Amino acid sequence: MERLGLAWNDLSGPIPPELGNLTNLDFLNLGWNRLSGIIPKQLANLTRLSWLVLQANNLTGPIPPEFQILTNLTLLWLQTNALTGTIPPELIMYGVT
Repeated sequence: MERLGLAWNDLSGPIPPELGNLTNLDFLNLGWNRLSGIIPKQLANLTRLSWLVLQANNLTGPIPPEFQILTNLTLLWLQTNALTGTIPPELIMYGVT
């Protein structure tokens, strides 16, 4: 198990797409910061993720459709952002909350 928890650290700017290279992560928490921009599609490379928390930032744009391959996700928190579009049906099908 590999986890990265950086919540409540006053981080700002975009989420680095290079986080998608940390393919052994099963938990990523970047919530409650000041991150902005879009959610990088490269996060879909984190196929072992069971928890992804991006809540309470300034993220915009849609949830990347590439997230449909994150079949291990059991928790996806994206609330309190300025995201647009719809939740990909694959994420609903997997029961992500």
